[in-house]
Amino acid sequence: MTGAPRTTGTTGRARGPHATRVLVERERVTVEGHDLWLTRLGPADGGTAAPVVLVHGIGVSGRYFEPLAHELALEGPVLVPDLPGFGPSPRPDEPLGIADHARVLVELVRREGWDSAPVLVGHSMGTQVVTEAAAAVPDLAAGVVLIGPVAEPGRRSAVRQGWRLLRDTRHETPRANWVVLTDYLRTGLRWYLATLPHMLDYPLEERIGDVTQPVLLLRGENDPIAPPGYVERLAARARDGRVDEVPGAGHVVMMRRPRAAAAMCRSLR
Repeated sequence: MTGAPRTTGTTGRARGPHATRVLVERERVTVEGHDLWLTRLGPADGGTAAPVVLVHGIGVSGRYFEPLAHELALEGPVLVPDLPGFGPSPRPDEPLGIADHARVLVELVRREGWDSAPVLVGHSMGTQVVTEAAAAVPDLAAGVVLIGPVAEPGRRSAVRQGWRLLRDTRHETPRANWVVLTDYLRTGLRWYLATLPHMLDYPLEERIGDVTQPVLLLRGENDPIAPPGYVERLAARARDGRVDEVPGAGHVVMMRRPRAAAAMCRSLR
């Protein structure tokens, strides 16, 4: 740990006749030699649900998980890291590969000291990170949720992925497009392009078969980045895989339909 100050705040959300409060804490930590920021959330009055870890995709940070994180934190602990080199987390000398990010994730989970194994939830490139972590350390997770997995074989080029990303913007809320755009600007084109080959080269369709836990593949109905055929093929390669779809959503499912996404994630909790 770097010794940076910890900050804690609260946010409220009505649920039934009472208001449920969620505690939020930000902390800067050092893991596997890398400094990064993370957010912890959880119910102020305790909670019995298993922990959940939310891992973001390329170019962005954990902040687009905020609506989903608050939904899940009503019932149990939630951890949202900003991977090294993204969001406010300092950049390493070189961009990390998927296996490197996975090692950071494994250490983050272990240092939390939870009594029960967490559900690992990844989005976009984060699906590769959580898959690699779960495959490398079989007892790490209780289950794995892959939201908008990437990248479809035969479509693994910067131009094709960029075009699909552009097409997706019409299926997102203005808020989601703003969060993603401003995070991309913060990341910068050079760092994004230096990281992109790691994402495009990762064989998710092969590695998913090494995950021993249940795998839920979740996509938005209108997601052009994770088309239904690709997601179905991934589920078929998993040992215990199934597909669910969120109506009316695009790639950033968890911002347009956070309650629906949370309900699906809870099925593995």
